[in-house]
Amino acid sequence: MELFVLRHGHAEAEASSDSLRPLSATGAKEIAEIYSKCSDSLANVELILVSPYVRAQQTLSTLTDLSPHLQNVPQQTTTLLVPGASSMAIIDYLYTQATECSVGSILLVSHQPLVGTLVDSLCNLDPGCYRMGTAAMASIDADVVAAGCAELRWLRHP
Repeated sequence: MELFVLRHGHAEAEASSDSLRPLSATGAKEIAEIYSKCSDSLANVELILVSPYVRAQQTLSTLTDLSPHLQNVPQQTTTLLVPGASSMAIIDYLYTQATECSVGSILLVSHQPLVGTLVDSLCNLDPGCYRMGTAAMASIDADVVAAGCAELRWLRHP
């Protein structure tokens, strides 16, 4: 499986709850920058999984506005990708997508600390070894979707 892990762009600090914090203008620019660096790599994405939080949804909307291909890719909003979610739960879900649904390439749009722990867990990296700032994208290859069985191909920042 080919997996792309994208952290949402910079968000506004103020909102009535964390889940309602919107993407800032800076965040939208960050997403445009990361897309310009990674667009060719996303050409084979077959499924997009996104957090229900406003800033993640807006990150995905900004990304799909830039990409005719991604506009046509099925999207699923899931609480498996909220900030405090379990990296093992999303790994189990990805395993199911790869084995039972034959999905070969997935884009995840989520938050810290989940994006960092997910990359660390999949690739057997020391915790915190790589920084995933806002709008950072990691590309991961996994013949078997399980903790410690994947390889980090690259990590890019806007």
